[in-house]
Amino acid sequence: MSKIELEQFVKVQGQARKDYSTDVAINNDVDEDDKPFQRLSMWVTDPVSKEDIRFEWNKTDSAAALTKEDNKCSIDSDDVIYYQKNWEVETYKNFLNDSTLVPPDPELDDYNIRNNMAVPKNPNTYDEVYVNKQLVRTDYNIGLWQAQPMIDEVEKVFGKDRDWKQNRFNIIGTYTAHEDAPLRPPYTNEKTYSWYNVFIEMPDETLAEYNVPKVGYTYNGWHAIKYNVVSGKKQLKVVIQDDEFTSNYQKHPDTFIPRPPVPYYANKSHFFAKIFNEDGTEADEYDVFFVTTLDIMKEFCAEHGHPFPIPEERENDFIWIYGIVYDKNTLEVKQVKGYVRYPTDGNEWL
Repeated sequence: MSKIELEQFVKVQGQARKDYSTDVAINNDVDEDDKPFQRLSMWVTDPVSKEDIRFEWNKTDSAAALTKEDNKCSIDSDDVIYYQKNWEVETYKNFLNDSTLVPPDPELDDYNIRNNMAVPKNPNTYDEVYVNKQLVRTDYNIGLWQAQPMIDEVEKVFGKDRDWKQNRFNIIGTYTAHEDAPLRPPYTNEKTYSWYNVFIEMPDETLAEYNVPKVGYTYNGWHAIKYNVVSGKKQLKVVIQDDEFTSNYQKHPDTFIPRPPVPYYANKSHFFAKIFNEDGTEADEYDVFFVTTLDIMKEFCAEHGHPFPIPEERENDFIWIYGIVYDKNTLEVKQVKGYVRYPTDGNEWL
């Protein structure tokens, strides 16, 4: 880490980002009370358009970021990287939300109304899940024709175990193994179907059914039942918000969730998942999920020796989240996943 002494930014017509000696500078400005202040000014890259943009921080954020000494302004070089990447991931998260989310329907989306949550504008979607550039799973909305054969397979062994279509946004899918992208543990065969029940409070009776202890976690508004039609066994996947209980080991050692390194990610996009057997025992693998940009994820994978999950021909498609499967004891990374969402009606997202 080093200090960067900042100079006044002077925009030169026709000059691109590469023509400037540094990405970061200050701009002298006045606030609404005509009091002068120095505004942090920085080059950033729009993660969608790939356009270089000059972004200027507001007065409060500029004051927090800048160090003033002897009438000079400076900033830590590591902070510059953090602010640039943070702007990029938040811009990308806003793009995802603006592209696909709309206000909930008062007659259909009670959970979303109560929790002030948007819903997907198009329920007729499917997700392609990639590992090491291989398509390992496709998750289909429960109302699509591709979902019904999977429901039929589950019902042959488990009967009508759940109200599969109790929410119009529920999904179902199953994994496919590849030589260079094997099944994610703890799955043992390609006949394990994952049914996701979404936009619902985590039911106490479901937690009790799988003997999940109550330890103080805040669960996200969806969970999954894993149906292994070969063994006849079921598993529950719970999704846990990242908060003080999961991240503050000093205060909450019993609920702390260890995790491997992750890249810069968008605010409130970071969460965990655990899989429970019917006797309450946990699988050895946890998931950690997050929203970040293509370039940041590529850089992270290269730095840590992980295969980037998305194939080149899908890199410009709608990548909405990444996940890492890891051993909860050793933190060894087992898989890096990328999820790409598609509408079935051919309409543009935007």
